[in-house]
Amino acid sequence: MRSLHQWPLGAKLSLTAAPFLLLALCAMAVLVWMSLQLEGGAAAVNEAGRMRMQAYRMVLSADRSGTAGLTQQTAEFERSLQLLRQGDPERPLFVPWDDTVRQRFAAVEQDWQRFRSRLASVAPVSAPVSAPVPAPVSAPTTLDTDAADFAAHIDHFVAGIEAHLARWTALMHLLQIALMALAVLGAAVLLYTGHLFVLEPVGLLKQAIHRIQGGDLGARVARTTNDEFGTLAAGFNDMAGQLQSMYRNLEGRVQEKTAQLEEKHERLTSLYEVTTRVTKAATLEELASGFTKSVARIARADGVALRWSDEANKSYLMLASHGLPQAMLDAEHCLAAGDCHCGSPQAAPGARVIPIRAMQPARKDHCARAGFQTVVSVPIRLHERLMGEVDLFFHAQVELSDDERALLEALTLQLAGAM
Repeated sequence: MRSLHQWPLGAKLSLTAAPFLLLALCAMAVLVWMSLQLEGGAAAVNEAGRMRMQAYRMVLSADRSGTAGLTQQTAEFERSLQLLRQGDPERPLFVPWDDTVRQRFAAVEQDWQRFRSRLASVAPVSAPVSAPVPAPVSAPTTLDTDAADFAAHIDHFVAGIEAHLARWTALMHLLQIALMALAVLGAAVLLYTGHLFVLEPVGLLKQAIHRIQGGDLGARVARTTNDEFGTLAAGFNDMAGQLQSMYRNLEGRVQEKTAQLEEKHERLTSLYEVTTRVTKAATLEELASGFTKSVARIARADGVALRWSDEANKSYLMLASHGLPQAMLDAEHCLAAGDCHCGSPQAAPGARVIPIRAMQPARKDHCARAGFQTVVSVPIRLHERLMGEVDLFFHAQVELSDDERALLEALTLQLAGAM
């Protein structure tokens, strides 16, 4: 059997409300049945009261009228007894039978047989006017006594019915109180169920929404049920995850664009700095020294060498340097073309990244002894003429991006024009 948390919301609410509904329907059905019984019992009391009146009328008829009127009243009394015995669902009229009521009704029927015989014995017979029949003097007194005894038995019968109805009335009042208590209990249970299965999930969802509105895109709703609110929580978590992913992607794109802008700004700043140095430099030495320092800072190089070539590109003279050891400066103050990867007029145009470990043993190894691992060589050209080169030395292995290559080539072009 599935856990209650796995049930749909409608099934949970129905399961909670169904017992109270069934109990309320049963209680109302019992109340309706008891109301009919009370109504039928009240009608039976009225009918029994009418029988008392009929008994006294029959006594008067026996004293003053003929047998015709007494016969009609006797038949009417018989019909009343039959009505009490069988009941009448249409009125309704029901005698609430129990042992006491049955005994008293049987006593009424036995007394009725004796009382009817007594009425028949004392009833006057219709006769001609010329021959009147005198009535006995003592008969009315005896008949009145019998009628009073018979009415007393009817009163006992009515008292039994009323006692039975009183018990039913007390039970009906208790049932009404129980129904009120059931209504209060059912309302309390439904309120608790609504809070547990409806208000609490809605509150958790509301808290998560407020957290997301506050910028916490990692807010999630714990899915503890498989009902409609569980499905809603899963959908909310999926939506929050997509928002978080989109925000991360957007944040990454913003950072990427920011980095690109910063890189372009740095490039423009570098170009402006070199242009300013070129413009303000009064001597060749000042121009070369300032350029090497600026390029070392811009390219984050550990060392920079600015070499100038002769007309035939046979040798390269070091005009300025920055960050290079003195031994390396002395050894490479004037470098013949082809002695090393640096100072190579036959190299392809553009910046070259030269791993020092890949140098041939025959080449000069001053940079390797100085601890450098990578050389970036950028030729200085003006109108297709090779004027020299800028060599950047790094203690680590580096790679150049297209933007870095373009920046270094733009800087050397500025230098070529200034030289």
